Amino acid sequence: MVADRFGDVVSYTNTIEELGGSGIVVPGRGFLLNNELTDFDFAPLQQGVPDPNLPAAGKRPRSSMSPTIVLRSGRPWLAVGSPGGASIITTVLQILLNRIDFGMTLPQAIAAPRASQRNRAVTQAEPAFIAAPTTPGLQQLGQSFVIVDTSPLDPSIMISPDIGAATGLEFLGDGQVLAAAEPVRRGGGSAGVIDPSKTSN
Repeated sequence: MVADRFGDVVSYTNTIEELGGSGIVVPGRGFLLNNELTDFDFAPLQQGVPDPNLPAAGKRPRSSMSPTIVLRSGRPWLAVGSPGGASIITTVLQILLNRIDFGMTLPQAIAAPRASQRNRAVTQAEPAFIAAPTTPGLQQLGQSFVIVDTSPLDPSIMISPDIGAATGLEFLGDGQVLAAAEPVRRGGGSAGVIDPSKTSN
């Protein structure tokens, strides 16, 4: 997310899916190509039933549809985003629920434990989510959780069980902006305001 002094706001997704993306670097350019096709289903979930998530020309992965700007009275209020492939949408949704519905501050909403349900029998969750006092109640309702700490491409490779690496902006009025990033996930993030007079603690 970025905002300028005129009140223009941009939110975009920067993700390459797995660590290292497709493993292909563009010759002479030095950046990795993504492997976002893994966000599509490669076979219909049910035989004979149309599946809108099959790869085809003109489609884009669901994770690319997630950059979010929330308006209040027609003006930008929140801008939130995260990398994380298929977990991007659930990360952004949880941050918005935490901030808007549960009354957390934006830094608290970003730092809160996460889970990611993506139409599967088991929900991916962070260790802190599974350890939360509310999780046993969810399990009693039939929810199942799993910590993902190995690469789906090669289970011998250990990866962080973190879900997402979010950043966000909150426009507080009178030109004040709160910039927030992950305090711990993936080594902690970075967010800032160029003009210190525009920040709020």
